[in-house]
Amino acid sequence: MGRLFTVAVGFTSLGLLLGFCLWRGSYTALAGQAAENCAAQNGDVNADGQINLTDAVTILGHLFLGSPTELLPLCAPSPTTSGLPDTGQVLCYDDAGKEITCNSASCPGQDGASATGCPSEGRFTDNGDGTVTDNCTGLMWQKDSADVNADGQLTDQDHVRWCQALAYCENLSFAGHDDWRLPNVRELESIVDYRGRIMAIDPVFGALSMPYWSSTSSAALPDDAWAVFFVVGSVNGYGKEGDHHVRAVRNAP
Repeated sequence: MGRLFTVAVGFTSLGLLLGFCLWRGSYTALAGQAAENCAAQNGDVNADGQINLTDAVTILGHLFLGSPTELLPLCAPSPTTSGLPDTGQVLCYDDAGKEITCNSASCPGQDGASATGCPSEGRFTDNGDGTVTDNCTGLMWQKDSADVNADGQLTDQDHVRWCQALAYCENLSFAGHDDWRLPNVRELESIVDYRGRIMAIDPVFGALSMPYWSSTSSAALPDDAWAVFFVVGSVNGYGKEGDHHVRAVRNAP
């Protein structure tokens, strides 16, 4: 019993000492600047939702295993981080459409003046297998439009009616996954990028010229479904008998 108590006290003291070292900034020598920055945010190095001795043990384990510089910043996400993506817009305009400085007193408070939600930079990860992971929403997307006519090419001819779009995604087996689906309208709109490119979508994606179907029907006109037009970033309702493009989504990982 006495030995166990001594060991427990020793670990506690060591943890307190290590915590003091972290506070003093000497953590860089143990595990690198990236992990120091992580620990400085909230101290939850092992991402278990608590700040306690186990965080010190995590660091010590990496240290005495001989690879302290490989300790990853495992801090839990900051509770202040928004789950909404930023629009990507950084420019501001007056009521005539002329570009103005975003701190102009004549037309203040525009989107381009504020950094909101998940930042655009570093948001998307190209997985190298035809899929893209959105680190903001946690969704995995088809990188390119779906080749719905199965001709091996992605062209403006790859378009189908709404029910066909739903069925295509439900039956899709792609990049090692078979749980693909047609995104709802809010999911599809989340990858619109309003920075003013030719296509209003992050360049990690490919996009074609026609709207893309969502799985969401119009409540007012149920023979319509919502679709996103990435050429300009608009969301509109279209008759389900019309033909539009498809991009499948799934819940990552």
